[in-house]
Amino acid sequence: MNHDIFLMNFRIPMPLKVQFEETCHQLRSNMTAELNRMIRDFVKGSKDDLYEPIQWYSSVGDRHDT
Repeated sequence: MNHDIFLMNFRIPMPLKVQFEETCHQLRSNMTAELNRMIRDFVKGSKDDLYEPIQWYSSVGDRHDT
């Protein structure tokens, strides 16, 4: 099964990138594999909610009580 490969760039704070890299190394994985896994899980979990706001996104703006 061949899939086209697309390069994506992410802008994240350097300390977070370092933590992510170290965690992947501890788990004997790599950042690309983990990002692909997270993206697949996100897409799979969102299929039922295609026409609804994403819960974590919509709930961020609802924090008026703090």
